[in-house]
Amino acid sequence: MFVAVHYSATDFLDAAEPALARREREGNCILPLAQAYRDHEIGHNIVPRKAQTPWERARVLLHPEWRDDLAEFERVAENRQFWLTLWSFPSPASTEPSLDLILSCTASHIANLPIFLWCSYETSTLTPEYLVPRMTLLVQHLAELVPYERVFSVFAPNLLTKSFAQLWTSKTGANAIAQPYYSAALTYVTRNTLTPTRASRVPSLPPLPFVLRQAHRGDAAQVASHCFEFAEDSDFPIDRPGSIREALHYINNRQMWVCAVEVNGHEEIASIVAVTRNTLRNATITKVHTAATHRKRGYAESLVRHVCEHLLFDTNIFRRHALDHTGPYEAVSLYVAHDNVAAATVYDRVGFAGLLGKPRPSGVEDVLELGFEGAIKGYW
Repeated sequence: MFVAVHYSATDFLDAAEPALARREREGNCILPLAQAYRDHEIGHNIVPRKAQTPWERARVLLHPEWRDDLAEFERVAENRQFWLTLWSFPSPASTEPSLDLILSCTASHIANLPIFLWCSYETSTLTPEYLVPRMTLLVQHLAELVPYERVFSVFAPNLLTKSFAQLWTSKTGANAIAQPYYSAALTYVTRNTLTPTRASRVPSLPPLPFVLRQAHRGDAAQVASHCFEFAEDSDFPIDRPGSIREALHYINNRQMWVCAVEVNGHEEIASIVAVTRNTLRNATITKVHTAATHRKRGYAESLVRHVCEHLLFDTNIFRRHALDHTGPYEAVSLYVAHDNVAAATVYDRVGFAGLLGKPRPSGVEDVLELGFEGAIKGYW
């Protein structure tokens, strides 16, 4: 086994994109951001730095004439933006390594992101004999690259999160916070499972006249209020200026949808849906929020269904990172907390799979985010 350190998204995707594409829904926290960074590198003519294996790093440390490489390595460590890929040879006769695990240590347009993990195989098939030595190697490399304060949380399928957390605590002494930041299910809807609006269902409160549409810059203040309130209810609050930046980022990139209602002759944004992590076949809803004064009227369900219909059926979808492909997505995924029964009920009615105790098809799995004491929180 060996680990490669990728300092650029271009280099990382050259190595990992084919494998990630085979399980892109499970990689929705890693692949879309890497593709966005690759676009940035190409647009700014940034020459990608090639990956370093541990042996290449050791050679840099041992040879004074290569100190320029070492200085660049240290700058990358200071910036805390890189990807680790772990490779192994499937059999003694193999001549080509296979990609087993990915660890991303990246940042968004707002702040540092959690450590994200991805595995080439379904986690239900993994054994301790397979996972522990591989995760140990990743943890060792991460600890060399960043101070423990950078690792404020890890987010991945349950088994990967728990394995990483145990080994990270053992390596650094940073204890995992007892209460998880997030315990949820990854679920998805397809063209075959999306359900139409049921006329027989009556919301708890009668809805006001509403319009479902993409957000525009004139919505920024109200969308920012939704972003602020959404974050306020989580372990990652954001200040008002940050919520404005977040709202404008979503709107400018055509990633925000709204349910606008008419109240006393003026328009209010009752609900929002953000769709921010999209790849070739999978789109991911990353934020759903309804203002407290507009809840129980069915706005969120109507908006989520409308957005899913657009993503799954529209033949002329704006593709920021796949300009050669304009067709609809094959699936729309999202995460829903285990203790958020109200949200799970809405998503179940729209057609998302494996919720509320229903049978789980392949691709629906439990995920976990654990935080670490003494770290500097980012935001996502």
